[in-house]
Amino acid sequence: MEIAKYHTYTVPDFLDDDDFVRFVINPSETDINFWRSVVATYPAQEEAIDEASKIIRAYRKQDVFTNGANQQKVWGNIEASLQSQPAAKQKIFRLNTFMRVAAAVILISSVAIALWTFKHNAKTDITTAFGEVLTVTLPDNSIVVLNGNSKLSYVNNWNKNPREVWISGEGFFNVRHINKNPAHIKATERFIVHCNDVSIEVLGTSFNVRARHNKTNVGLISGKIRLEYLDKASSSKQLLVMKKGDYVEYAQKHVVAQKKLAVPEKLTGWTSHQLLFNNATLSQISEVMTDDYGYHIEIPDPKLADLKIEGEISVSNVDELLETISTTLSVKITHADKNITITEN
Repeated sequence: MEIAKYHTYTVPDFLDDDDFVRFVINPSETDINFWRSVVATYPAQEEAIDEASKIIRAYRKQDVFTNGANQQKVWGNIEASLQSQPAAKQKIFRLNTFMRVAAAVILISSVAIALWTFKHNAKTDITTAFGEVLTVTLPDNSIVVLNGNSKLSYVNNWNKNPREVWISGEGFFNVRHINKNPAHIKATERFIVHCNDVSIEVLGTSFNVRARHNKTNVGLISGKIRLEYLDKASSSKQLLVMKKGDYVEYAQKHVVAQKKLAVPEKLTGWTSHQLLFNNATLSQISEVMTDDYGYHIEIPDPKLADLKIEGEISVSNVDELLETISTTLSVKITHADKNITITEN
């Protein structure tokens, strides 16, 4: 074989070259060394060599042909080439023009299908920084307000699938109602929120969900939702229908608490940057400040962590909250940047 003749070869030329086809299908050590020399001598030809190799390999893998007789003949040649032992004269497999075109079409179609699949199954991930409150409009125009240090994910294509989202952190959902017939709910009309071991299915409603530290708290503001959760005691999926004002806390694979809220709208105070607590302990308040705002809070005395502020706290910023804690519980608060230490006064 002469290296010089490959200087001006195009992809069709390589596909017509018996030596090249043999090299791609059943390369010997001599073939490998020779084509390495071709690439080293003519680096500009490497792209054409790679493209021609891909076409031949793709054709060998294809199992759909328009001509059954030709299929059998071609596969027979390929098998003979693959199984034959090295010899001075080897049987040569040549791709005719029709088959080269077919192989090229296969490659183009495969790329197009892959791109379409990627586009329609791609996920959108949205995250918030500590202290950030972000409003997100979903593809169906439903609204989600994300609290600080939270993440929301959803698949971009909802044309033929349920509207599904995944959340970690806290979010307030105002779901667009698109169902026309409650007795016959289509797949694309379902709206499902996944968090920890809980799935929340709705049609059109508003609710607040907080999923942190393997705990999920759900409060229904309006409408009706259905919780599906894994119950540890029965080792099976359980369903719970919630109505306006219902509040459920789920942790360690069972429902920890279930109650009715007089004013469920207060659950969403954080969406307007309000810090709202009701009969909260210092430990519970510290957890929110850590999770949502990124503070590092140290309480050396465990007894202080159990102190409770009776009644409701409603403040607009962390400084006001710390002042309220200090005054109400008579504790000493040392505050430096994001580090807070709470000790006995």
